[in-house]
Amino acid sequence: MAGGSILGGLLSNKTRYTDVKALTRQILTHLKANRLKEAVSILFASPDCFSYSLYAHLFQLCSSNLDIIEARKVESQLFGACPTPPTFLSNRAIEAFGKCGCLPDANELFDEMPLRDGGSWNAMIKACLQCESSEKALSFFQGMHKEGVCANEVTFASALGACGDVLELCLSRQLHGLVVKYGFRGNVILESSLVDVYGKCETMSESRRIFDEIESPNNVTWNIIVRRYLEMGNKNEAVIMFFKMFRAEVRPLSYTFSNALVACSDMRAVKVGMQIHGVAIKIKFDEEEVVLGSLIDMYVKCGNIESARRVFDLPGSRDLISWTSMVSAYAMSGRLREARELFDEMSERNVISWNALLAGYTRFLQWKEASEFVYLMGRTAENINRITFQLMLNVCGGLSDVDTGRQIHGSIYRHGLSSNIVIGNALLDMYVKCGNLRSAAVWLRQMKQSRGAARPMNSSGIIVSE
Repeated sequence: MAGGSILGGLLSNKTRYTDVKALTRQILTHLKANRLKEAVSILFASPDCFSYSLYAHLFQLCSSNLDIIEARKVESQLFGACPTPPTFLSNRAIEAFGKCGCLPDANELFDEMPLRDGGSWNAMIKACLQCESSEKALSFFQGMHKEGVCANEVTFASALGACGDVLELCLSRQLHGLVVKYGFRGNVILESSLVDVYGKCETMSESRRIFDEIESPNNVTWNIIVRRYLEMGNKNEAVIMFFKMFRAEVRPLSYTFSNALVACSDMRAVKVGMQIHGVAIKIKFDEEEVVLGSLIDMYVKCGNIESARRVFDLPGSRDLISWTSMVSAYAMSGRLREARELFDEMSERNVISWNALLAGYTRFLQWKEASEFVYLMGRTAENINRITFQLMLNVCGGLSDVDTGRQIHGSIYRHGLSSNIVIGNALLDMYVKCGNLRSAAVWLRQMKQSRGAARPMNSSGIIVSE
């Protein structure tokens, strides 16, 4: 009997092994065809433990697909079939939960782990960052430090990123000291993170000092310093750093071009922007969507509509943002026919596109066209906002159309915007221009009662009194 039991057990194990191999092949076939749900269903229905590499692969795919439901199924089957899985698989599960934006699941699994390593702490810190919980990420970093777990490059990079998110300058300096203490000086990833966090904390002198100490800054590091100067309002230095990067023969990122062009836009430095355009052509970045959009925006803001149109007409440059920029440029320069032609060609429109053309009509007192456009908006525009209502009220005032103005007033109530001071003043201005002083006085009284604010003013600059 004993011999029979042993033989039966061996045969059972062999059958199970064969079943797992067959099921693994089925799972991999589904994965190859991008059928994650079907693959996980096969795994979930089996009581057997599969290869650890398969679990790791499934967690990675759940993470890539942001599929929290399937990630939970993989985790449930793993812990049911393999009561004590290796730590690295728990780490992969935490990473998947974090990427899917489910921090409670990640936290619960982390708390239940009998053994944790540095990867577990890194996974949890990263999960917090992905779920926009930077303060919690820093709390985990401090807990890791207290438990004596050694931090590595990934840990410090994540912690510095969290400091930048919450503008924690004091802790950033402490982390900087630890980076040096643990021998990470010269690590370009961490040095780039330090440049970034000091820039975010508005200490550009420290950010620049660290940048200058880096022996060979890469394109990411250069992009960071350009971006931080731009955000600090030092547009000129942002452009200078861009050209220094080019002279250092470091190939820029498309976003570095974009940041430099934004700086030119803000300074209205069209000649410098043209030089950057030349650099983009020289190193074949002039076909990058991000660069094309930034070039159009720069030329538009600098008043060079013809150059903007030439870029706009290039293949691959026409997205919703660039379409809207061109419509706005034509509309606000009085070239309303060209603005309308472009607008009518748009396959997709948003509220900014509609507002751009309507603003042009109102600016140049084209009330008839504006009125027809408002009617078109009412029939086809999916969304309107505060600016739309303000422009519509301007049209009603320009046409002395108080009846339509009252309809818009009702719509403003329904959209919950009646307490907005800009809308309130636009309504007041509309009633005054339409000669309906009684309604203007009633609305003025309501405004003062709801707000107790300063005295509103109409668009003619006249302070309206009770």
